[in-house]
Amino acid sequence: MPFGNTHNNFKLNYSLDDEFPDLSQHNNHMAKALTKEIYAKLRDKQTPTGYTLDDVIQTGVDNPGHPFIMTVGCVAGDEESYDVFKDLLDPVISDRHGGYKATDKHRTDLNHENLKCGDTAGLTESCSPVGLGFESRLGCLVMD
Repeated sequence: MPFGNTHNNFKLNYSLDDEFPDLSQHNNHMAKALTKEIYAKLRDKQTPTGYTLDDVIQTGVDNPGHPFIMTVGCVAGDEESYDVFKDLLDPVISDRHGGYKATDKHRTDLNHENLKCGDTAGLTESCSPVGLGFESRLGCLVMD
């Protein structure tokens, strides 16, 4: 196993109260979503590659964040993480992406004729960047 987390079995010798991290001073999505109930349910789980809940939350535990900058606070170590740790990752993803649910699907329309420019003043009717200044984000701006 790439991660080789033998510590996962050892830590189960400790009680949930001893093991649950104090996230009261943390400003990240993981800290908002992780409850003792979720921790208790997931603390002994791991993916086939050995990725554990502790691996998922470690970055958010180590980096409490800034009061004005909300970070994610967790990582999915492999594809299976999204299934094994969905009780934590689904609320984090939803919170981070404005209510995006696990059942939602991202619609992809690759037909360029269906692109719409928006209501920003100064946009050309065709939204063609030819001959115009073009910002790094999506948008067509007329440069005088």
